[in-house]
Amino acid sequence: MRRNYTGSKFLLDTNVFIAAVKRGWTDTTELLLHFLTSKRYTLVANDVLMAEYRKYAEKLNALDFYEFIRRRVTIVNPSREEVLHVLPYFPEIQLADAVHAATCLKSRAILVTNDRHFEKVSRAGIIEVWSISRAIKTLLGGD
Repeated sequence: MRRNYTGSKFLLDTNVFIAAVKRGWTDTTELLLHFLTSKRYTLVANDVLMAEYRKYAEKLNALDFYEFIRRRVTIVNPSREEVLHVLPYFPEIQLADAVHAATCLKSRAILVTNDRHFEKVSRAGIIEVWSISRAIKTLLGGD
């Protein structure tokens, strides 16, 4: 039975943005545009993630995508307590990833990423994490 994800919230990790804009038109580009143009989903981000997007947008000559995302996302910044709740599931140097996970916890968003640093927090059932390929199959192509 296929679940309807209309109304679902998603946070797209930096690696989704990079994969979508780095090598021409890909399935990940299609996924990003699907999120940006559909009213069926809510995209969430935090200030740290937006700074990461901006940095890579400048490096990859993708400021148009960045501006489109900036206008489309809902900013949700987690509290210190929410970050501390998920922090034990991350390597010490991955504070930004803990902030992203805490944002998903706070907003109940599904995190889309290929970053393995999120495996522990996902296995613990604190947040839901999808790979990029799962998001593509589930939202664009049927699973």
